[in-house]
Amino acid sequence: MSEELKQAALRYTGRHNKADGITVTPVRGLHLIQRTAPSELEHTVVHPLVCVVLQGRKRVTMAGSARSYDAGDTMVVTGNVPTMSRISQASVANPYLALALDLDATVITDLVMSAPEIHPPPIAPDTGEDLHDALRRLMRLLDQPASLAVLKDGLIREIHYWLLLGSQGSVIGRLGLPDSHLRRIARAVAILRADPAKPVQIERLAAAAGMSRSAFYQHFHAITSLTPLQFQKQLRLIEARRLILSKGKIMSQVAFEVGYESASQFSREYSRMYGQPPIRHKQAASDRWGDGT
Repeated sequence: MSEELKQAALRYTGRHNKADGITVTPVRGLHLIQRTAPSELEHTVVHPLVCVVLQGRKRVTMAGSARSYDAGDTMVVTGNVPTMSRISQASVANPYLALALDLDATVITDLVMSAPEIHPPPIAPDTGEDLHDALRRLMRLLDQPASLAVLKDGLIREIHYWLLLGSQGSVIGRLGLPDSHLRRIARAVAILRADPAKPVQIERLAAAAGMSRSAFYQHFHAITSLTPLQFQKQLRLIEARRLILSKGKIMSQVAFEVGYESASQFSREYSRMYGQPPIRHKQAASDRWGDGT
């Protein structure tokens, strides 16, 4: 892993880091994560992205498979996949630090169509050093708005190019095929993400994916590891946790806002996913605020 990339990320987070440890950058889809202590188990449904761990360690479970990512490791996610993750190595002296960039299907499509060497190479070269160098150059531009405006698109394209040439390039390349199952299911997932509280309409989702109902179920499960209803439930409960950690939200209000008609059902399903009832998470958050509410 490039030491220069890590130092560039540390300098940027040192100037711009937020209380929650997430640093949003001027580049759409690019953010940094910095934590000074191990985290609790977190549930999320990630977009297609690449994440480079620069310092520390994170353990991630996707589709029933668990793996630890250490400094220098790169995680690539090509589907809208529910994940469980926990930062397992972090301290004030050596914080966990990672860089994440959303994959851009439009850029991938253009590269796949215009660069014949991507189709795919017989033996994937080791492109890690080139990828880190492109990310380092992008990081250096974040505090130079005028230069960033001119050079950003070229660097984003270069980053995707090195990813497509790498060991996971053939899977990433499917995101660039307009009629691929990944792109079709992504259209249905976008509908679920837009309003997870709304009841699932399978016919609408299947139509958005351009599939029959049975084919849609099959491919949705193959890509996300969940049924559409299970996927929506994950989205609802993830949003519920976010609301619970916000001040002023009572349990019945949270349940209603994320689409539950029954507070008791909400509590059961929340407990099943997070290992404890929502009221305990609410109390823990209140204790952190120090106001006892």
